[in-house]
Amino acid sequence: MKGLTWVVWRQHRATAWTVLALTAVAACCVGYWFHQQYAFQQENGIAGCDILLPTCHGERFTVEDSLPESARLLHTDYRDMILRVGYGLLCLPLLVAMFIGAPLFARDFENGSHRLALTQSVSPRRWMAAKLGFAAFLTLVVSLVLTALYGWWWHSTWRDFGDLVWDTPTPFLTAGPAAVALAVLAVVVAATVGLVIRRTLPAMVVSLAISGGVLYLLRAWRPAERLWPVRVERTAPSSFVDTPRHARHQVLKYENSWGDRLPVEICPEMNPERARCLREHNVVSFIVEYHPASAYWPTQWVLAGICLAVAAALVAGCLWWVGRRTA
Repeated sequence: MKGLTWVVWRQHRATAWTVLALTAVAACCVGYWFHQQYAFQQENGIAGCDILLPTCHGERFTVEDSLPESARLLHTDYRDMILRVGYGLLCLPLLVAMFIGAPLFARDFENGSHRLALTQSVSPRRWMAAKLGFAAFLTLVVSLVLTALYGWWWHSTWRDFGDLVWDTPTPFLTAGPAAVALAVLAVVVAATVGLVIRRTLPAMVVSLAISGGVLYLLRAWRPAERLWPVRVERTAPSSFVDTPRHARHQVLKYENSWGDRLPVEICPEMNPERARCLREHNVVSFIVEYHPASAYWPTQWVLAGICLAVAAALVAGCLWWVGRRTA
C-alpha cells in the first residue's frame, strides 16, 4: 500500500478498523444463532419439517407425537430470532450511509483539510476516486459478510417455518445481492450529499433521511412483484390451477374466446348459476398469474443491477462536478 491509497487508509483507518470489528462481532452472533437453531432441530429430529402444515419428513404429525412442543419452540423462539436479525440488517444501508459515506468528504471540507489534498500533485478527481473506492470497498466487505451469513441461515431454514415468505423485506432486502448493492448505493449517495453540503452532521442527517426513504419506497413498491415476469397457468373454467406452495402474488382471472381477461368476481365460485354465467361471458379458461419462489434470485439480480447503475451514475456525476468546481 503506497501513494494515494496509503494516504486514504491513514486518514480513515480508525473508521475502517471500527467497522471491521463490529462486522466481525455481528458475523459471530449470526453464526452462533444459526448454529443454535440447527442444533435444536437436529436434537429434536425436526430438521426439514414444515411447522405450519405441520408435516415432518413427508408425514403429518399429531398432538400425540413428541414433536409439537419442540415444533412450537422452533416456530416462536427461533422464528422470532431470524426475523429480528433480518430487521437489524435492514438498517445496514442507513448505518453505512451515516458513518462511512456522509463524513467521507464533508469532514474534509468542514475542517479545511481538503485544501491540502487539492494542492498536491494528485488531481482532485483522483483524490475523490480513491476516497470513493475506499468507502465502496469497505461497504462491500461488510455487506458481503453479513448478507452472505444471513442468507445462508435464511435459505437453509425458511421452508421449515412455512409462514416465512421469500418476497418480504426480510430476506429480500437483507439476504442477497440486492442487499449488497443497496448498501453500496447508500454509501455513494451519502458521499454525494457530503460533497454538496460540506458539513458532517447535516450530511449524516440528510443521508439517513434519503436512505430511509429509499428503503421505505422499496418496501411499499415490492420489487419482488414488479421486476420479474409472472408465470401464467391455464386450466378449464370449472377447475383451479395447482400452483406451487410458495408462489406469491397470485392473480386469478377468466379468459374468454376473444382473449379478453375478466375478473373472477363476475362468476363467483359459490354462485349456483356459475355455469350459466361462464357460458354467457364465453369463458374458455381459468388463469392464474403468480411468481414462483424460483423468481427470487433473478429478481435479486435485477434490483442489484439497478442500484449499481444508479451508484455508478452518481460517481460519474461527482467526478464531473469536482473537476468542474476545481478547474
